[in-house]
Amino acid sequence: MTDWSVYDQPALRDSVSSPAPGGRREVLLGIDGMHCAACVGRIERLLAGRASDVGASLTSRTLQFRFDPRREPLSTLLRTLEDAGFVPQVLAQDAGLRAQREERRAMLARIGVAVICAMQVMMLAWPTYTFGGAAAEIDPGIEQLLRWAQALFATPCVLYAGSPFFRSAWRALRARSVNMDVTVAASVAIAYGASLIRTVLGEGEIYYDTATMFVMLLLIGRFVEGRTRMQAGERLRLLAGRRRLTAQRETPQGIEAVPLSAVAPGDTLVVAPGESVPVDGTLLDAAAEMDEALLTGESRAVLHRAGDRLLAGCLNLGQQALRLRAQSVGAATRLAQITQLLQQAQAARPRFQLLADRLAGAFIVTVLLLALAGAALWWPDVDRSLSVLLAVLVASCPCALSLAIPAAMAAAASRLAALGVLSARPEALARLPLVDTVLFDKTGTLTRAELRIVRVEPQAELDEAGCLAIAAALERGLMHPIARAFAQTPSRFTATQQQQIPGRGVEGVVDGRRYRLGAPAVSGDDATADVDTVIELRDERRALARIRLATVVREDAAGTIAAMREAGMNVELLTGDGEAAAEALARRLGLQQVLARQTPEQKLARLEALQRQGRVVLAVGDGINDAPFLAAADVSAAMPLGAALAQARADLLLVGDSLAALIPARDIARQAQRRVRQNVAWALAYNLGVLPLAMAGVLAPWMAALGMSLSSLLVVANALRLRRTRPVQQRPLNYAEVH
Repeated sequence: MTDWSVYDQPALRDSVSSPAPGGRREVLLGIDGMHCAACVGRIERLLAGRASDVGASLTSRTLQFRFDPRREPLSTLLRTLEDAGFVPQVLAQDAGLRAQREERRAMLARIGVAVICAMQVMMLAWPTYTFGGAAAEIDPGIEQLLRWAQALFATPCVLYAGSPFFRSAWRALRARSVNMDVTVAASVAIAYGASLIRTVLGEGEIYYDTATMFVMLLLIGRFVEGRTRMQAGERLRLLAGRRRLTAQRETPQGIEAVPLSAVAPGDTLVVAPGESVPVDGTLLDAAAEMDEALLTGESRAVLHRAGDRLLAGCLNLGQQALRLRAQSVGAATRLAQITQLLQQAQAARPRFQLLADRLAGAFIVTVLLLALAGAALWWPDVDRSLSVLLAVLVASCPCALSLAIPAAMAAAASRLAALGVLSARPEALARLPLVDTVLFDKTGTLTRAELRIVRVEPQAELDEAGCLAIAAALERGLMHPIARAFAQTPSRFTATQQQQIPGRGVEGVVDGRRYRLGAPAVSGDDATADVDTVIELRDERRALARIRLATVVREDAAGTIAAMREAGMNVELLTGDGEAAAEALARRLGLQQVLARQTPEQKLARLEALQRQGRVVLAVGDGINDAPFLAAADVSAAMPLGAALAQARADLLLVGDSLAALIPARDIARQAQRRVRQNVAWALAYNLGVLPLAMAGVLAPWMAALGMSLSSLLVVANALRLRRTRPVQQRPLNYAEVH
């Protein structure tokens, strides 16, 4: 048993949970042992009255709830879950991820044992299949030797490889409940136990082949499903880790590092260059430039002066540490409010999950009752009764049905990975073909989160190369977005006395002369000044050059949007940028519908309005401010360099950093859904067809196991028939299109 008491220590408890209203705390866990909708209901009943806002996700195998540490320590809740057979994994710590990986390795070992043993048992049982079990055709001594050999190989398969089924079933029964593992464990135990007794007695039919094939196929099915589950768990681990922050607090004795939970309103905090602001607060310094792209979507640095409010999560772009007085902490920060929107969007369950929750227990009980009814029908013929019992259990166990969807989803995930798309949630592939509206964020999504030098206009004796060399020397080593635009510009100079002046630019001495690079002294009548960033290089007497920087539009953005519109999808741009920048980008990419200066709440409201009109919406974004509308979208996609919070909720992660993959991804999802329908139809037809035969005594257990095996292989083979698709042709934008 795990020692969960360590999580009652305030430091560790605060590192794995986040503050919630009313003195409560919120925790996100991975859950091992949750295999069906009945398990979801059991978990919610276990925590009823002891925790609030309980939400268990069967797809991602995660559990989120709020608890009051003064009334119910976290350790008792974790122990309750473990005692019921659900092993918690704390996603906010690396230990939880390591435990998941160790469990994956253990599952692979069990599959290996099950495959080897099942193959040997089937080989040893083949004489029985060939001669119909007629003792006259097989020497009794050889037949008994084959029985013991099968028992030898079946034992590690059942007791080691099948141990997870027995543990899960025992915990469910001990809690006076049932799950799918109850039927699995019952059929395997009856088949193995009866066979072992008959092997010792030296007479009667044996079912080692049924038991080993059953274990092998179910383990493979769960492993296929578990691969996607682990991906979803890693995304959610990033979300949990995002909430764990520390702060540098100023005291009379100096600067001390404190956990975020220890920060109180009125404290003076220090934020080093390149670090994010931990809480909402008031700027105490004269001026500071902040990167607020993750919170507001604004691509440019924002100048703040003393007395301005800084939001938690924005980045200090200056060379000096800044000071602020804490105002809103914990759940009252802007970052926490955005996270709360995300949690609310996640809370609603789809209708099919609610239906599965209601029917799960009834289905399991029905299977057990049918098996018992079949056995009673043939009593007192013990051999026939036992044979019917096993045949019904095996035939009713939906192995092919359980593989039908995961196999198709795994094949689709493999095809998507080849295109640079990670499918974190397989259920999104069911909705992707239905998408008729696409909502794009701007910064970091349709454009890259960087600026590019597009024109240099010398105004004195220096040529273009000389101006760029001086400007690159002045910007070298700075973190400002403008400085990053000069990062790849070669320069033979080195700047000294370098000084960054918030809102004005940077000054320094280059080759014995003082220069300043920053906002133009006179803005002029440039029609695109509101769109592009224009900076001016000056010496102590005059302007030397104007340098124009433009947002880098993704090479595949125009082609992707055009392909979406050709496919009949409506495409909209939602951005936190100003109207001029948004309209300019829309003209470049051929977009007619644009909403600028959008807050996270406004983005979410627009999406929900479209959904009320019956639209199926794909949302694509990258920032923290995009997380709520990604969570509420029918399908969501996140960019690989975006915020962890956005990636944690996204159904699709574009690891290839390419929007073009969204078009073939939709085609792959359509193919996958076709394969799913075919697989489910076949699996249902198979189960409904063999069940009457099993109850009638026509279908022997080994025949049911063999048919189940062939049925499972058929659905897997069908799932692998996905066609390869070609991505959208990428076409770089020329200068005329950019401007």
